[in-house]
Amino acid sequence: MQIKKDALNFILGVSGEVYPNEFGGMLREENDIITEVLIIPGTTFGDSFTSTPLYMLPIDFSIAGSIHSHPNSSFSPSREDLVFFGKTGKVHLIARYPYRDINDVAAYSKTGKRIPLHVIDK
Repeated sequence: MQIKKDALNFILGVSGEVYPNEFGGMLREENDIITEVLIIPGTTFGDSFTSTPLYMLPIDFSIAGSIHSHPNSSFSPSREDLVFFGKTGKVHLIARYPYRDINDVAAYSKTGKRIPLHVIDK
């Protein structure tokens, strides 16, 4: 999977801004490239969770998956993460503290398998 540098910088910046809470959003893609992050109305950023009301998702076939942060520096998806992954698209990102660069972001398939993530400047 590929991600635009601007989208990655947005993820890292917002994750740092809401720290120590988790950040969460949905990923939009074009031609298998993650291009931007959507913040869904009603999303809650908590101290150990992010809650996204799926009924608020727009009808938008470019939504490819989700992003959420882990303030505890872990890349491991929780059981709840895996359930959410299965409901919300093909690619899911976890950003871990300290949110500095691509090394602090991991990509997963909807089944929780880690997949490569590459930054592009397009």
